[in-house]
Amino acid sequence: MKAYTEWSYLYPPRPESAVPHTTLDFYERTMQWVAQYKKNGTNTIIGISPDKKFIAMNRHNDNHKTWQLTDHIKKELAAIFSGPYWYVICAEILHLKTPMIKDTIYIYDILVFESRFLYGSKFSERQKILDPILTTERETESHYVCDSENKIWYAKLINKDFKKIFWEIKDPAIDEGLVLKDPNGKLLKCDKPTSNSGWQAKCRYQTKNYQF
Repeated sequence: MKAYTEWSYLYPPRPESAVPHTTLDFYERTMQWVAQYKKNGTNTIIGISPDKKFIAMNRHNDNHKTWQLTDHIKKELAAIFSGPYWYVICAEILHLKTPMIKDTIYIYDILVFESRFLYGSKFSERQKILDPILTTERETESHYVCDSENKIWYAKLINKDFKKIFWEIKDPAIDEGLVLKDPNGKLLKCDKPTSNSGWQAKCRYQTKNYQF
């Protein structure tokens, strides 16, 4: 894997295709994909430098205009992603769109680990990198809680009951639905917004503003 020795922007993997809830069984049983909850947040990549400086940018390769990482999140991430290395993680920022949830990050993928690009790695392989450092005994239906203040969440991987879980979503203002992902989908070069859309799809819960 190629070394990552200085900051360069990477477009976060995200789905472009939207699929109806009637296809959930197909993705679960026939395709044998996995799922994560789709949070109503701002898609972001977070860079952590060897000297623990932080860069957070949105999916449009822009700086956040009205939000920044809190000191608490920086301190916790510096402890979790330790050592003299670069890390780049993918997260949803829950702040602007969720009235009851502020200054919270929902980590769902990693692009750089210990100063190594993870290009060519499978989604399932990158989850195995994150699992030992982010999985905790504090958990909800959708995520693990990684800090004492409940501000750093790690997305759970869902392997079954997609349809049941989808219809049990309690608050679409927080959980928009599910993101379906091919566990064998390989990370391609993150140089375009759609570079890694081919191995994932989104299934959104119907609301007044969104009908499939």
